Amino acid sequence: DNMPKKSAAAKLPFQVVAYIGMALLCHAGYSTIQYRKYLRLVGEEFEGSPGDIYLEVLMGCALAFIGVLSMADDFEPIKMAETFHSKTVDDVSFRQEFMSFNHRGRVLGTLLDAAEEAARGGGGSKKTQ
Repeated sequence: DNMPKKSAAAKLPFQVVAYIGMALLCHAGYSTIQYRKYLRLVGEEFEGSPGDIYLEVLMGCALAFIGVLSMADDFEPIKMAETFHSKTVDDVSFRQEFMSFNHRGRVLGTLLDAAEEAARGGGGSKKTQ
């Protein structure tokens, strides 16, 4: 069931399509900047880009999208279901490197024991008023 990977030669036409799409997007941005500069020179107000720039952006997006998606290899199926089928969540998420026994819980435990002992009235030094 091993899917064949796409060779570099098979990806080349799609790379060209993707680069053409990105070049169209860059050119549309440059054209918009030039159009705004032109409007400033003639003293008109910017009310939006011309329709040909919108068309260029749409074509550039479509070509870049098609090129990038076509370059990608096919998805491979996930075969881990058989591995984890018989394991519990605790078995899967157990990470020994995160276990730490040198933490403040030990000190808090002794403080809680002392507080409980004091609450029962036993031991400890109480000041009388």
